[in-house]
Amino acid sequence: MKKNKSKASEKKIKVLVYCPSDLILSGIIKALEKGPEINIIGIEKSTIDSLLNSIKADNPDVIVFSNTDPLPNIKEVCKAIKDITGDKKKSKLMLIGNIPPQEEIVGLMNSGVRGYFDLNEPSGQLADATRSIYREEIWLPRDKMSSIMDRIISVVGRDLKEKTLDQLTPTEFKVLRHIGQGKSNEQIANEMFISKNTVRSHIKSIYAKLGTHSRLQLALYAINSALF
Repeated sequence: MKKNKSKASEKKIKVLVYCPSDLILSGIIKALEKGPEINIIGIEKSTIDSLLNSIKADNPDVIVFSNTDPLPNIKEVCKAIKDITGDKKKSKLMLIGNIPPQEEIVGLMNSGVRGYFDLNEPSGQLADATRSIYREEIWLPRDKMSSIMDRIISVVGRDLKEKTLDQLTPTEFKVLRHIGQGKSNEQIANEMFISKNTVRSHIKSIYAKLGTHSRLQLALYAINSALF
């Protein structure tokens, strides 16, 4: 038993970094290296296409994407990354840059972003943010978290106001509650004594019934509906 725990604790978080700026990249690398369990498996500095190819080849756990120079098509880039990673073992995407307006953050998170690290945050927190993203948590600037989450919840409430929980089976309802508590598929499977494939099937059904494809929306819908 101790042997298994030791192996689990030694597991490295595979991180792929995209940053065209050498100066900013050096800061990112230095900050990430403060996390002993973080393994930087690749660095991309050139094109988005090269980044997408690296994601396909390396299957990183977390993608750290420096968005310091605003891209007009950043949502499309995020969606492309989300599509490439697929549902088998999704890479989690975190953006680094100046925090955008609330509405833009909502759109980015619906496009697959799991966190946004503001350039004004202490560099020592970047490793913490990466660990949080890896655990399927959400990372946003702490001083802006409340207003951003209020905005996201209001958007979710508006988008799903026509949907009702009556459509869900009792098991799907339980799965949605667990999602609202921020639990991963593996944690849900363990708590409900079912397989991860069964959890994925329930989530797929919930997506269809509530008309969404975003786990974030499901989590916030559960919070907004006071399911726990």
